[in-house]
Amino acid sequence: MASLREEKKRATRQAMADAAARLVLDGGTEAATVSGITAAVGVSPRTFHNYFSSVADALLYFAADVLEAFAAEIPTVCPGKSVFAVLEAALLESLEDEDKELRSLHTLYRIGEALDNLSHTSEERRRFERVSDTIISAFQQRGTDYTDYELSVVLNACAGGSVAIRQELDRRQAAGGEVSIEEKKKLVHATFTVLRTLD
Repeated sequence: MASLREEKKRATRQAMADAAARLVLDGGTEAATVSGITAAVGVSPRTFHNYFSSVADALLYFAADVLEAFAAEIPTVCPGKSVFAVLEAALLESLEDEDKELRSLHTLYRIGEALDNLSHTSEERRRFERVSDTIISAFQQRGTDYTDYELSVVLNACAGGSVAIRQELDRRQAAGGEVSIEEKKKLVHATFTVLRTLD
């Protein structure tokens, strides 16, 4: 019974963190409010504060969880391929799955931008930083000529590329056009072609 209760608590925490991230993506930092999160999940503000001290803590939890899952996949995904290929494959996969799109690189970049404007507890920040370090370690396990710092530069460049993709998609949709999956894939390929020139 205790394990079932713990699983329910974990699911509630995750649902609120995901809702916070979705609100940031859809409406910007100002849209991510406790009332917005609780309305999306169907819980009370009191429940929210049982899990998180602030919206920023919920976003940090979300980001750390996404990075943790990604780090676990990195050592074995796309064997023998470059860092760029791994990140491109992850982004392409996210295009066809709404849940994976929410938990993608460009989402993390935008969450990071939002966090710069929000206060948060040191505990969640430390967890996020610890998990961020595991991404570097996971890529090093694959075997690479990059130093840790160089890997950090590559990862940040790719995150910036994914944001550029999202901005271009937003621009096209605002102009009144629906963007097909194939067009999105072409945009991803074009972006990573540019990024690979940095290699």
